[in-house]
Amino acid sequence: MKKIILFVLTGAVLYSTGCSKKNEFQAPPPPEVTVQHPQQKDVIVYKSFPGRLEASDEVDITARVKGFLKTINFEDGQRVNEGDLLFTIEDQEYQNNVKSAEAKLLQAEANLDLADTTLKRMQKAFQTKAVSELDVSKAEAEQAGANGVVIEAKAALDQAKLNLSYTQIHAPMGGRVAKRLLSVGNLVGDGQATLLTTLVVESPIDVFFNIDERSIMPFLKKGDREVKAGVKAPPVKVELADGSISEEEGKINYFDPQVDPNTGTLQARAVFANKNLKLLPGLYGKILVPDPHKDAILVPDLAVQRDMTGAFVLVVNAENMVESRYIKGGPVLESQRIVEEGLSAEDRVIVEGIQRARPGIPVRLSAPKNDEPSAAEAAE
Repeated sequence: MKKIILFVLTGAVLYSTGCSKKNEFQAPPPPEVTVQHPQQKDVIVYKSFPGRLEASDEVDITARVKGFLKTINFEDGQRVNEGDLLFTIEDQEYQNNVKSAEAKLLQAEANLDLADTTLKRMQKAFQTKAVSELDVSKAEAEQAGANGVVIEAKAALDQAKLNLSYTQIHAPMGGRVAKRLLSVGNLVGDGQATLLTTLVVESPIDVFFNIDERSIMPFLKKGDREVKAGVKAPPVKVELADGSISEEEGKINYFDPQVDPNTGTLQARAVFANKNLKLLPGLYGKILVPDPHKDAILVPDLAVQRDMTGAFVLVVNAENMVESRYIKGGPVLESQRIVEEGLSAEDRVIVEGIQRARPGIPVRLSAPKNDEPSAAEAAE
């Protein structure tokens, strides 16, 4: 009985083994990727050039006459307007000089009046031959000499008044004054001009920056002298060391006449109104020059790959096959890379699943990132 049962089991196993299907390899489904059409729009990219902020004007305030410093009429670091009184020097000596010069002028004018009267009398007497021609000539010479003394006395009076005016030192322009270099009571102007403080003009303010040769070449190719002179230069902005960008725009108003052979750069100057006085002389800043791109092609910068040949992106063709497309990349604008050559707005660029895709294989497409939804999708 046991033998019969064993035979039956063995036959069943052999039957089932003989009827089983052979193992076949099942290819995995194509990888899924997300594609995106490149954006095409007008954009502005800013080229940056390193520079340094400088005061548009800086004046050394000096004592032009000798005397003791009498008053200081400002606080260190104060902003002043044109004509504000900054310093005074003791002026009693210069007032006396003015009075003395006035007295000498009066005396000279009196002598001139006498010489005029004498000359007229001599000329009248000569008509009746009461005096000789020599006497008339002497009277004319005395009159000319007296007139010369009057001119000299007037000049001396003008100089005395000028020296008196130097005892009051006013701001030649509006700006911020530095700290005082001397205190009240010090002797100034003893043999030479004495530096008292410095006046710095902060508004407007200049930014000097250097342009490299590669950035200069497009201007030279255009041959536009007006552009080179800054007449048609676009408005610019300045970026400070902390990354903040000025709210107001500046204007390029100067280019050096030649490139510095040591650095290969051309120095230029931009001026900013600096009405809010947020820009200070001496700060480091980068000038941002707008570079407009019309109908620029943009793709996510993460989609751009590189190999020994250059930069490329992976695109999906009409047969849903992956292709490698080499491009000429431009600057990055908010994580978007400008593509100057190699792509059109109709291409489908892989933006997700790049690691699963390679040229020559088929892929499945997920919903595009930036395409408009279909009518059915919109209805749902």
